[in-house]
Amino acid sequence: MPKKGEFLRFNTIKQYINDIKKMRSSTDAVNKLIKDFDSTIEDVINEAEKLAKEDKRNTIMDQDVIPALEKHLGKKHLTWQETAEEIIRQNPTDLGKISKAINDYIKQEQKKK
Repeated sequence: MPKKGEFLRFNTIKQYINDIKKMRSSTDAVNKLIKDFDSTIEDVINEAEKLAKEDKRNTIMDQDVIPALEKHLGKKHLTWQETAEEIIRQNPTDLGKISKAINDYIKQEQKKK
C-alpha cells in the first residue's frame, strides 16, 4: 500500500518519457511532476470524500469525483449539446434532482418579473 500521498512512481514516469516520448528527463523534473500530481490527487480524493460524506455515503462515487476534479483541475466548458448529453447520462435519481432544480429556477425567475 502506498504511503500517504504517494500515488505516482518515479520509474513509471521516467520510463514513459523515455519509451513513449523518446526523450530523456531529469530527476528533478520527474520528482516535481510526482510531487505536484500526488498533491493534486490527494486534494481531489479529500474533496470527493467530503462530498460523499455530505451525501451520507461511505463510498466515493463518480458524482463525488467529477466536481472534485473540476474544483482542483478546472472546469471543462461544454456546448449545450454536450451539456444535454451529460445530463442524459445521469441515473434516474439524479435526473429527478436536475429536473427539480430547473423547475425551481424557472419559478424563481418568473417571480422576479
